[in-house]
Amino acid sequence: MPGRDAARPPTVLPERELRKLDRWSFRVLPGEELGCDHIVLGTTGAFAVLFRGDSVPQGFLIPGIHRARRAARRLRAHVSAIGVEGGTVALLCPRTSAVIAPRTMRGVRVVPPVLLAKEISERNRSSLPHQIQRAAESLTRSLAQSR
Repeated sequence: MPGRDAARPPTVLPERELRKLDRWSFRVLPGEELGCDHIVLGTTGAFAVLFRGDSVPQGFLIPGIHRARRAARRLRAHVSAIGVEGGTVALLCPRTSAVIAPRTMRGVRVVPPVLLAKEISERNRSSLPHQIQRAAESLTRSLAQSR
């Protein structure tokens, strides 16, 4: 039915939001080796980004929380091995166009897609861009060796 689909708001693609990050300060890497969708390594820290769910997360049962936390723990081990300063954050992003208030649930930051780039880039900087470039290369090698 074309009338029913036309009334739906367009879905926001979370991957498009990651392209808004500054290319000099942030590197977006695939995260399949760690169990997440993307790894963002930047001047504000390391982020394990997981896209799960098609609806607004409600209550305590949010799909993907355990997987995001596990991916962040694995990322933290790799990042500390290569000597990158800053924290490691698990980000869970539902695939919905609804805007919800960002919140932290069980150590995982739940963020709507429209605020994903802002959540990553507005943290306190802990590294310089040239350090992130070298760290991204080292992390890529480290993940390739762990396969």
